[in-house]
Amino acid sequence: MIRSSCRALSLLTAAVSLSFLSSSLPAQGKDGLLQAGATAPDFVSVDIDGKQVRLADYRGKVVVLDFWASWCGPCKAAMPHVQEVTAAHAQEGVVTLAVCTSDSREGFETWVRANAAKYPDVVFTCDPNERGSDTFDERASTKHYHVAGLPTKFVIGRDGKITATMVGFEEGDMRLEAALARAGVAVDAAFAKKGEEQLEAAAKEAAAQAAAAAKRPPFWPVFGSINAGEQMPDVTFLGDDGKEFQLSSLRGKPVVIAFAWAEIMPRRELQALAEEYAPYGVQVVAAFVNTSQEELVKWCERNAADCDFRIAIDPAGKLVYSGGAPTPEERMAFDAKTVLSKFWKGNMRPGMPALIAADAEGRLLGGFSLRDRKEALGNLLNHAGVELAPEHTPSKAWGPEFFAAPKPRAPEAPVETIAIGAAAPDFVMQDVDGKDVKLSSYRGKVVVLDFWATWCGPCKAALPHVQELAKHYADQDVVVIASCTSDGRDEFVEWVQANGRKYADVLFAHDAAERKPERASRALYGVGGIPHQFVIGRDGKIVAQVVGYRAGEVLLDAALAKAGVEVDAAVLEKAAADQQQRDAAKPARATKMVPMLPLGGGK
Repeated sequence: MIRSSCRALSLLTAAVSLSFLSSSLPAQGKDGLLQAGATAPDFVSVDIDGKQVRLADYRGKVVVLDFWASWCGPCKAAMPHVQEVTAAHAQEGVVTLAVCTSDSREGFETWVRANAAKYPDVVFTCDPNERGSDTFDERASTKHYHVAGLPTKFVIGRDGKITATMVGFEEGDMRLEAALARAGVAVDAAFAKKGEEQLEAAAKEAAAQAAAAAKRPPFWPVFGSINAGEQMPDVTFLGDDGKEFQLSSLRGKPVVIAFAWAEIMPRRELQALAEEYAPYGVQVVAAFVNTSQEELVKWCERNAADCDFRIAIDPAGKLVYSGGAPTPEERMAFDAKTVLSKFWKGNMRPGMPALIAADAEGRLLGGFSLRDRKEALGNLLNHAGVELAPEHTPSKAWGPEFFAAPKPRAPEAPVETIAIGAAAPDFVMQDVDGKDVKLSSYRGKVVVLDFWATWCGPCKAALPHVQELAKHYADQDVVVIASCTSDGRDEFVEWVQANGRKYADVLFAHDAAERKPERASRALYGVGGIPHQFVIGRDGKIVAQVVGYRAGEVLLDAALAKAGVEVDAAVLEKAAADQQQRDAAKPARATKMVPMLPLGGGK
């Protein structure tokens, strides 16, 4: 089946692309991630020259074991910091072994040849159990260390025991320094102290996420704007013969669709699903996105023998842009043509790989992750009336209330936004610990009042820049209050506990009025969509506002300048260009060109 598709695909003139980044992989191991105190298991990886490298070769040294992948943005973003720390402590016997995992050998070699020279103190190797191979599940990151997301680092002491485990990376991350200090390396005391605080926060975050996950089913009754029970859009794919086919042509049997690009298409998992659920008539479809024609053909050539599922390709083609990176307008114009745009409105898109299940009539059952695929898919199929054999029956059957999508709320009447120059109305919020946060308490400072919500994608996309701004201008008495609005208290606390440490200079607070009309964002400030940020001067009057957010914008910096904050001339120039881009996009709808979400009719 796949062999013929490869021949057909070579004739295609359009490739597929969507603008997604991935920073994690689904968990494969049954056990939890190895933690401090455990003995680091030995394993073999292979360097760029084909030489075998064992972890045991570095016994007696302090080893930073860094599991990464060439397709993982956060992994590569962490490399400069890893190099810096390793070089600073190399004379103390610190070695970094960066093992490429869940990747192809080709991807590893291509990236290392192009980039390794920038990281001379890092030893780059690749797990021989590459993606797509029959031994993929034998890779060390999964089998021995139970890694569920990338990047994941382990610091291993001279005695071979793990001193700390670190998942993910962000600017200002000093957990690595703290872990090295635990191993007896002479690390700057201030760095080690901050890193210990970050390790403690990460542990609390993981515990909070685990507790929250235990209360939720392993599936979700919605995919973008499509709710469970609703007919899925009848999108058009290119099939394995290069011909178009409609999603509706698959009706008559349940369907599982996996959206992903070639590098992370979970072939083995999809093959397992195809084999295990074939007796129930389940069709499995691999829907390739963000994949060039050449990449897809290579993927087919590597996997031709072991794929009993259907290949589908988004016919939108590959994103073509004018400069070194696509502009928001170019990206959004392209995204509007893609298959996923029929599921996800505006500029929102799911993380990859994204899996959904539909019943025999083409109605959405729900979305799920590979991590809990047996429990999730079992529940979804049971809900569709499919009788499963004991080996495929989930251990827990979730009640019908968990399959009901949130009921849409009626849109609220438009409100008039408070005027520039007006006194900022005072109100009281509560922080994550339940303590009162009163806006008037910050009179005399410049306040950025950022109305946001945990369910708002553009709001969360803006937070990294908000944090950067809060830190940069703190010495000018700038305070950022992120006021969570139109959201529940539990959701707020859970989100801040899981993510707040990434935004250490932002004060997170919650409006107790939640979604009621008397919430401050609506009743006092006239906010109709979020994110919506107000800059309040030292005299308590509103001097500027910024509505919506597009990646890279510095409009909020320019708004601070109106409150007397000293802002670099280059930043102001960039802000002027950002505003020109917004103005040039008119009269296009603001919700498309300046990502924001309306209040009242949403979650």
